[in-house]
Amino acid sequence: MNRNRDIVWSTAIVLIVAVAVWVLISPRFPVRLGLDLQGGLQVLLEADVPQDQVITSDDMNTARQIVDRRVNAIGVVEPLVQVEGTRRILVELPGIEDPQEALSLIQETALLEFVDTGNQPLPEGLCIRTTLNDGPSRCEAADGNGGVGQEPPTFPTILTGAGLREARAASDNFGQYFVEFKLTEEGGKVFAKHTAANQGKYLTIVLDKQVISSPTISAVIEDQGTISGRFTLEEAQRLATQLQYGSLPVPLRIESTRQIGATLGEQSIDASIRAGAIGVIVVLLFMLIYYRLPGLLADIALIIYVLLSFAIFKGVGVTLTLPAIAGFLLSTGMAVDANVLVFERIKEEMRKGAYLGDAIETGFSRAWNSIRDSNVATLVICFILWSFGRNFGASTVEGFAVTLAIGVFVSMFTAVLVTRTLVRVFLSRNANRLQNHKGLLGLSTRQDKSTRSFVYHIIENRRRYFLFSAILLTLGLAAMIVSVALTGSPFRVGVDFRSGTRFEVQFQTPVEENEIREVFARYGITSPAVIALRGEGLENAWQIRGEFVAPEVAQSILASLNEVAPLVENTAQVTSVSAAVGNEVTRAAIIAVLFSSVVILIYIVIVFRQVPNTFRYGTTAVVALLHDLFIIMGFASLTGLVLGWEIDALFLTAILTIAGFSLQDTIVLFDRMRENIARRPFEKLETLANRSIVETIHRSLVTQLNAMFVMVAILLFGGLSIRPFIATLFFGLLLGTYSSIFIAVPLLVTWEERVSARLRTA
Repeated sequence: MNRNRDIVWSTAIVLIVAVAVWVLISPRFPVRLGLDLQGGLQVLLEADVPQDQVITSDDMNTARQIVDRRVNAIGVVEPLVQVEGTRRILVELPGIEDPQEALSLIQETALLEFVDTGNQPLPEGLCIRTTLNDGPSRCEAADGNGGVGQEPPTFPTILTGAGLREARAASDNFGQYFVEFKLTEEGGKVFAKHTAANQGKYLTIVLDKQVISSPTISAVIEDQGTISGRFTLEEAQRLATQLQYGSLPVPLRIESTRQIGATLGEQSIDASIRAGAIGVIVVLLFMLIYYRLPGLLADIALIIYVLLSFAIFKGVGVTLTLPAIAGFLLSTGMAVDANVLVFERIKEEMRKGAYLGDAIETGFSRAWNSIRDSNVATLVICFILWSFGRNFGASTVEGFAVTLAIGVFVSMFTAVLVTRTLVRVFLSRNANRLQNHKGLLGLSTRQDKSTRSFVYHIIENRRRYFLFSAILLTLGLAAMIVSVALTGSPFRVGVDFRSGTRFEVQFQTPVEENEIREVFARYGITSPAVIALRGEGLENAWQIRGEFVAPEVAQSILASLNEVAPLVENTAQVTSVSAAVGNEVTRAAIIAVLFSSVVILIYIVIVFRQVPNTFRYGTTAVVALLHDLFIIMGFASLTGLVLGWEIDALFLTAILTIAGFSLQDTIVLFDRMRENIARRPFEKLETLANRSIVETIHRSLVTQLNAMFVMVAILLFGGLSIRPFIATLFFGLLLGTYSSIFIAVPLLVTWEERVSARLRTA
């Protein structure tokens, strides 16, 4: 029976891997790369209004948000959308397949109006005027009056697209496409009042002053309706997208389009990917050396994990950026965590004298709870982050959440199914021969008693660790205070979060990317985005984006660039650009982290409900998590003061990564405490907590080492542009392991002891 089971699962694994390899090599599934890796289409939009008409910064910021949401809605992941100057919006789109569709969607204003035309039906395509006379008209491209040869009539507007809550394309039984919409509460009231009083009359639907359809009011409409107008599927989808994400407050016209190169530069990309590969190889070697034969099986499972993950990335169209790849490489180090949990459990059982075959089954069974609980907690965070990114236009965070969730699912599959099948086939069947060859199983006959003695007294020394954390928090707070005094901000904020300057230059002769970076570094701009421009007439042309500089400094930079190589006369441009990450995204990120903390608290209370005082487990886990995040913010402030590192959109990604992995460590420890409480109900909690730390310390150290191998490789050999991101992750993961062992568990024990003491004295 077991043999047949193993054959079935082995066959399934081979088939799944074969499908993954087919997806990887098939041209039907192209790799989608981000702006930083492949470049893309750059579009410069300008407000299409008279020069003497005043346009407020609020209007331009609203237009930026709407354009960002629109391009995200058509599947463009991680675009760059910035306000440039006072009347322009800069849009950069990676890997766009249909530029014309994207340009049309971005440019169209999409001002929807429901207009009262009384007893008069209007023909489709007619251009009219409405009482909302400040809106744009799409009729200017026709013969001036929409083909009617007379002055457009004026009708009262009842409701605009602002009254819509939701819109989507649909079709009827005859294959006719239309747009379904749902109204907001306020919009529903207006619609219900008008339709109730005007049944039998016409309510004309107008888009950018041009009639789409003129239906008769046949019933009271309170909350939803449809828009029909002989649409094709693409037209219905585009209109639904425009209505879903709002109409532009000002009409936009395309001033220029061009192709741009990778924003990180080929040197940084090649160095970072090469460094990541080195890190993964080191992980494979470490697992082989430390766990021997089980480590070899884990390496095979890890290779399968990489194949499956990349196949899914290609299959579902995940856009890969360099940070996403770095995060994925990091996840390969963390993906062995489930294997480490299982192997450490197997080693525990064998030290107790268990037969190898029994130890394997017991190891997988007892490790499953920790694997399940920690990964489900991470998936909960992924879902919250995905929702936040989707609703607030934070595409970087949304893409990160999708990538991390895929990694979690695949790692659970490889650990629970692939590794288990491999272990059963190669170890369980040869248990008799391997039973007495413990060296092949990574078992040492000697125990490091000094290490065990040190770990055993963790709880007794808790005051030292609390003091150490207090010092770290104080240093971080002091760094933020000093930073505020010097710069007006607790962090050295990058161009993603504040306005900056964009340079465009063209040299007469070729220059290297590093030469340009060196010039900007002389003026304190340490991490500019240096982008090669492509296209006819753009030979040796570059675009550089960095922090804001005064006009006189910008002229000095241009003079220094001219010394590197002569500039083509009258081609240099210097303009100001807005923040790429709006304040609303930053606020929403904070809300997402806080909401995640509440959800995790509830999740732990539910999962550990069989343990007494389970609320304290959830609370201390959240406290340890917030402890890590506050210290990381202090670290970011300190590195900004000392090293000049700036925080950018990647900092949000690093914070969220650290939160997920820190929580995993804590849940694994708490899960072992739950198991030990059931086994030793009368043991003193302090002793039980120490025991749980001893039993999981090897798992924590091995998992951290695997992650660090990748990060150290990228720090030493990777590109400079990604170094602050990786350094933050490196420090954060160290901190996460520290807080799980030295903060979360001791804090839980302290709380329990004080409550017990208070009850005894009551």
